[in-house]
Amino acid sequence: MNPKEKKIMGLAVSAHGLIHLFEGVLPPLIPLLIVKFNTDYFHIGLVVAAFSYAFGFGALPAGILADRVGPRRLISLFLFGTGILSIAVWPVYTVWSSLWSYGIIMGFIGLFCSIYHPAANTLLSLTMTQKGNAFGIHGIAGSIGVALAPILSALLGSMLGWRTPHVIFGMMGVALAFYSLTLPGQVTTTPAEKERPPDTPDEGHTVDWIKIVLFLLSATSLGLTYKGIMTFLPTYMGQRVQLVFFSTNPVALGGTVATIALMAGAWGQYIAGRLVDRFDAEKLYLATILTGMVFVFAMAFSNGLILVGATVIYAFFFFATQPVQNFLISSYFPKHRHGLGYGIHFFLTFGVGSTAAAVAGFLADRLGLESIFIAMTFCFACSAVMVILLIFRTNRSRPGQQRAA
Repeated sequence: MNPKEKKIMGLAVSAHGLIHLFEGVLPPLIPLLIVKFNTDYFHIGLVVAAFSYAFGFGALPAGILADRVGPRRLISLFLFGTGILSIAVWPVYTVWSSLWSYGIIMGFIGLFCSIYHPAANTLLSLTMTQKGNAFGIHGIAGSIGVALAPILSALLGSMLGWRTPHVIFGMMGVALAFYSLTLPGQVTTTPAEKERPPDTPDEGHTVDWIKIVLFLLSATSLGLTYKGIMTFLPTYMGQRVQLVFFSTNPVALGGTVATIALMAGAWGQYIAGRLVDRFDAEKLYLATILTGMVFVFAMAFSNGLILVGATVIYAFFFFATQPVQNFLISSYFPKHRHGLGYGIHFFLTFGVGSTAAAVAGFLADRLGLESIFIAMTFCFACSAVMVILLIFRTNRSRPGQQRAA
C-alpha cells in the first residue's frame, strides 16, 4: 500500500471496529436491561430490531449518496452522529427512564450507523489496488470489534452501569470523527481499477441481474443468521458455559466467552480476503457457508468447551463470507454504481436481517435459547441453495463472456 492507501485504511479499520462496538453494545447488557426495565427477551429483541432496521434500511440511501457526495464525507457524518447520540444515552435516560426512550435513541444510532458500510466499502473498492486484501484487512477490524463488544460492554456495564459503555464508545466515535476530517472529501480512482479482473462489469458491460438477485438472496439469509445469533449469543454462553472465576457474574461470563469465541472471525476475514484474490469467489463463498452451517447446528446441542469450540469454528467461517461478499459486489456492479451495490447489500443483510432479533426473542421466550440456533441453521441452508444456483449461473455465463472477449 502507498501512503495514501494506508491513511484511508487507517480510518476504515478504526471506524469498522468502532461501528461493531456500537452495534454490539446492547446484547451483553440484556440480563441487566431485563431487570432494569422489568421486561422480557421479546421486548428487548424489539429494541435490537429498532436499531437493526434503521441500520439496514438507511444503507440504501447511504449507498446512493456515496456515489454522489463522496464516501469519506459520509463516514465523518456517521462518526459524529453515532458518537453524539451514544453519549446522549446517559442524559436522555435520566430525563425519560423507559425502555421506549432507549429504543428510540438506539433507532437513531442505528440510522447513523447505516451510513458506514456502503460508504467504507465504496471507498475501498475505488482506492485500493488489491481489493480482496483490503476487504480482508477491513473485515478483520470489524471482526475484532464484534469480538470485543461482548466483553467490553459486559464488564463496563456490570461494573459501572449499563449506560457506561454507550458513553465511552460515543467518545471514541467523536474523536475518530475529527481525525476523519483530515482526509479529502472526494476520492479519485487509483490503479486498483486498472488491475480490475477482465470480467468485472463497467459502464460498457451488461450487468447480470439474475446473478445479483441470487447473491442478494443468499446474503439476506446470512443477515438473518447474524442478527439472530449475535443478539443472544452472550446470554446463551452465560447460561451454558461455566468458569469458576465468573461463577457469580453471568453477564461478564457470557460477554467474555463470546469474545474469546468470536475472535476467530478476524482470522476468517483475513484468510478469505487473501484467498478471494486467487480462487473462484463463488465456490469459496459456498464452502464457507456450508461449513458454518454445520457448526451453528452443533451450537444448539452443546455445552461448556464443546459449545465454545463450535462457536469458534462458526465465527471463523461466518465472518469469512464477508470479504467474499464485498469482492463479489465489486465484481457484479459497475464501478460508478459500487455505492448502490453496497447500499442494497447492507439494506438487505442488516435491514431485513434485523427481523431475526425479534423473532429470536420470541423463540427464546417460548422454546428456549437453543431454538434460535436450530432456526438459524435453516437460514444457512437457504443461503447455500442460492449460492449453488449462483454457481450454475456463473458457469453458464462464462463461455459467452470469453467469446465476447
